[in-house]
Amino acid sequence: MKTFFISAFIVCMFQIGNAQKAPDTPETPTNIVANHGNYSEGGNTSVSISHTDDAYKLKASFPQSREARLKELIQNTLGDKNLNIRKGYSKWSNNEKVYEVKLTQTTLRIWIDLNIASTNLIEKFEALGHDAKTIISGSNINVEKARMQREADRMRREANRMQQEVKRLEQQAARETKRVEREMKQQNERVQRDAKRLEIEAKRLDMEAKRVEKRARHKGGISSYIKRLLDDAKTIYTGTSGSDLNWIWPSVQEDLLAAFLEDEFVTSTSKVAFTAEKDHMYVDGVELTEAQSKKYSAILRKAGIKTNADFSFYKKGDHIVIIGLNAKIKKTFNDLYKQGFIASTDEAVKLLINGNSIVQNGTNLSSDKVAAINTILSDNGIIPAPGKYLEMKKAGSYRLGYSTGTKGIVGTWIEED
Repeated sequence: MKTFFISAFIVCMFQIGNAQKAPDTPETPTNIVANHGNYSEGGNTSVSISHTDDAYKLKASFPQSREARLKELIQNTLGDKNLNIRKGYSKWSNNEKVYEVKLTQTTLRIWIDLNIASTNLIEKFEALGHDAKTIISGSNINVEKARMQREADRMRREANRMQQEVKRLEQQAARETKRVEREMKQQNERVQRDAKRLEIEAKRLDMEAKRVEKRARHKGGISSYIKRLLDDAKTIYTGTSGSDLNWIWPSVQEDLLAAFLEDEFVTSTSKVAFTAEKDHMYVDGVELTEAQSKKYSAILRKAGIKTNADFSFYKKGDHIVIIGLNAKIKKTFNDLYKQGFIASTDEAVKLLINGNSIVQNGTNLSSDKVAAINTILSDNGIIPAPGKYLEMKKAGSYRLGYSTGTKGIVGTWIEED
């Protein structure tokens, strides 16, 4: 049995039929040099970035007015552990000679050895260089954050368009083959090659979109799909206590929002973006320290949320969206069947799991059944929320999340072959 897991933000749910996995595209050495310069605020600014196979380097000069913001950015990224302050400059470096950052009143030098540094450290320095360039050029980081999110959305739309084009080309090939198989053989092979090339490019763009979207999310960005859900009436959260219904989320949300205010990550709880990814957590674009992460991990564990799996919580006014990727969906339906809540494990069933209520195949369940099913959901890592649904279309075909149209879902989609 082969199982496919398509998780997180999936909009168009279709498969590219019977296409074998294309060979990985070989990596090519990179040697990228970018320069930028202008004159503003009474002084010259220039930025030179070199990104080769061996090292990432940034050299910049700027008006003295940029120094404070740059120093704050570097300290927020690297901390003060490896900071050496001397007359006229500040320098961050470690004993292993992996990286060095030197900041004066009007210059900045960043260097990292790509052969030694870890992947996480390289990503951190690339993000540091990007944000430093934004500050030096005088741009607003919030504006840049929004631009990045728009770029991620554009890339995703282009990937979807290419996937549709793949399907169209394959259908065209089938029709042409039936009409004149011998005459159109060469053309059919060419169309198939084009389709395969487009499929590979679509996958590459989709992966790139996810990478850019991830960086934007770390900076507090919110995807267009989540924004639409936060404006949808079905995601309104009343704040009613769920203790009598074994719904644990109300108390967890209360603890999270109180902690956000206490730790001064937010000044108001009317709009919040919180995400946890493996060993990293972010609140409105601010990365938590190790000590802070332990605090919030404890809060999440109260809801049965595993901190080693991706989890996101968004709030806008009275609307909330909760996405978790550690759910045991197939086991949930087995448990529902064993306790008599569904007739079998291979017949279609859909439950609207709002927390305070559950609608099963269009029928509102009693509070006793809601409490019992909420317990089963919690035991299997599923967090009920307004507008959320759990569905078994047939044995081996499952959905968990929020609908975004007739065929779209934000959440988890599982198909077993």
